[in-house]
Amino acid sequence: MRHKNSQGIAYSVFPFGSSRQMFLVGEPEEHFTRQNKPDYPEQVRNLLENVKNVCEEQGFTENVAAMCHFFIADIGMKELIRQVTYEMFPQIFGAVTIVPQAPASGAVIALELWAMNGKEPHFKSLQDEGMCDGILVEAVFDKMRWLFVGDMKSENPPTGAYQRAKDAFVSLDCELQSEDFRLKHLLRTWIYQGHLVLAKGDTQRYKELNRARTDYFGETEFLKKYLPKGYKGRAYPASTGIGADDFDVVISAVALDTKRKDVIAVPLENPNQTSAFDYGEVYSPQSPKFSRAMAVAVDKTCLIFVSGTASITDSESRHIEDPVKQTEQTLDNIAALIDGDNLSRHSISGFACGLENMECVRVYVKRQAELEAIRQVCERRLPLDVPVLYTIADVCRPELLVEIEGVAAARK
Repeated sequence: MRHKNSQGIAYSVFPFGSSRQMFLVGEPEEHFTRQNKPDYPEQVRNLLENVKNVCEEQGFTENVAAMCHFFIADIGMKELIRQVTYEMFPQIFGAVTIVPQAPASGAVIALELWAMNGKEPHFKSLQDEGMCDGILVEAVFDKMRWLFVGDMKSENPPTGAYQRAKDAFVSLDCELQSEDFRLKHLLRTWIYQGHLVLAKGDTQRYKELNRARTDYFGETEFLKKYLPKGYKGRAYPASTGIGADDFDVVISAVALDTKRKDVIAVPLENPNQTSAFDYGEVYSPQSPKFSRAMAVAVDKTCLIFVSGTASITDSESRHIEDPVKQTEQTLDNIAALIDGDNLSRHSISGFACGLENMECVRVYVKRQAELEAIRQVCERRLPLDVPVLYTIADVCRPELLVEIEGVAAARK
């Protein structure tokens, strides 16, 4: 079930195992975004009130696992968002991540939310020393234990791009271990790096991020006990590395642990693309350690986390300076990645899947002037009423104009 309402909210509710999943995106109502001098607190409250109403209507009020706010960078805005969120939702309400990345619509804030509800669901918000940091949420249902981690960053004074990124991974690892998870349980990460493609000495900030990730992941064998029997590929979490409007590095993540023997988690690679972890040094001295997607199958359902995807085939950027063709190529790449034949190649058989199965999408646009051209392609090729969030952000290569990620849900 997909739905858009007149209050700036779009959401999708669908089954996974015996649970119900909901992805929601939202912005303040349109009349707020047309103001010349928008009232920041009023926009935040309007958005969160409308989100709260939808959660109540759909039965997810106390089952929100993760929430990501995107906002126009402004002094004090981050704390305002956090304060209003916990004021309006004193109950358990998700691992919160707050990203200085401007909504493409001109609103001061946009939001993406993930909620889940299953048999005898158990949700627990895990906050440091009783403070409302909104960092960790544990969700248990169907004998699967999920951990949602938000807003991870370095706890040390400002340092260079490499050390700042590595320290953020240290913070993530510590939070995982605090709940008896490990790096090896990671399914999906999001890495928001300020001024992503800015030069750093004779290298680049994104390349330093890749070096830090490679060093910290080391020889970790990700998801080994959930991989299909006989799996011989290299396994890394799905991931997005995208720009932000500051100089920090912020990470959010999802991890999974279960004793069930019928749960399969397998990284997906695109037959038309070189795997990111096999990129040559021309792109990054240490290649990006992530998979193109991560599929999690249980019973007759499959949830596919699509990593940040751009207009690349083999390892080359395509359609330079053409935002329409880049968007078409990006969606072609996602379609090839989640296709049932590609799932079968990765030992997940019997599923039909395509762009019509996308349940939530984020579109990162490099240049505001190209938003409408990119939006038109997305609206033509993606399902009617699918929740789509557009933001303005740097992409990992200077010539790439758009990056798209999302979640697909397939059934046998």
